[in-house]
Amino acid sequence: MHQHDHARVSARGRASGEHFLRAAFALAVVILLIEAGGGLVAHSLGLLGDAGHVLTDVLALGASLFSARLERRPAAGRWTYGFSRAGILAALFNASTLLLVSGAIVVEAIGRLLHPVPVQGMIVWIVALLGLAGNLYIGLRLHGGQSHESLNVRSAWLHVMTDAAASGTVLLSGVIIALTGWRIADPIASIIVSLLIVRFAWGILAETVAILMEATPSDVDLAALCQAIEADGSVRSCHHLHVWSIGSGERALSAHLVLGEMPLGDTGAVVSRASDVLERRFGITHCTFQLESQTHPCGDGDCAS
Repeated sequence: MHQHDHARVSARGRASGEHFLRAAFALAVVILLIEAGGGLVAHSLGLLGDAGHVLTDVLALGASLFSARLERRPAAGRWTYGFSRAGILAALFNASTLLLVSGAIVVEAIGRLLHPVPVQGMIVWIVALLGLAGNLYIGLRLHGGQSHESLNVRSAWLHVMTDAAASGTVLLSGVIIALTGWRIADPIASIIVSLLIVRFAWGILAETVAILMEATPSDVDLAALCQAIEADGSVRSCHHLHVWSIGSGERALSAHLVLGEMPLGDTGAVVSRASDVLERRFGITHCTFQLESQTHPCGDGDCAS
């Protein structure tokens, strides 16, 4: 038996969230161009590294906006789950690319530590200040616009605030260079920014691989989940239990439930109760159950897992 009860954001909420994402995406592109141009003019690897981090904002906001639009497309034809994993594939590609870019920045930074290059600290300071202000503005707009309803908006908000911290780091290096002339502050800042990128990109990479491999979400305890189902007096046991993520924030489950003796018409209520518990306690909204009788259970050798 199948229970499918996806909790969806209201049409008004989706439209509002998409509006904020569109505005944030446009502003992030402007910040990217300013920081990249400022880094080239000032010969600042720190600014260029921070521009690379802003690029992750642009990619994250673009993927969130793309996913928000795809969410409106219903499942059809071969795409029985819809297009939930389109953003997952994009995130996998982006995270892999960002790891390579971060590695290249670190290699260049080590070279500049050995052979320092003159950096115009005041330009670094001004451009980094603009980047910090822009990121804080984006973060406030996203936080105020349906971020509590949309996982895409919420994750984009966290990403932008991480970049604001990176801009603050580059800003500090610009102040140090302007006041002291200590040029190696710039490559040191670029390494710090690159480590921030690696930390974020690695988390994205690990999460996307887990989703594509249909691993059980890390916050789901299968033993506790099975116990929650078996707490219903009508369910004797559960086995062949599988939990996976269809996309970001959308979880599915399949399981075999062994029921006590009861009329066939009463099994629907058992399935409804089990589905309600799974949604409330574990955030699982797409459940498929195979029901078995206590006298004829499906053993490991009798059915596929």
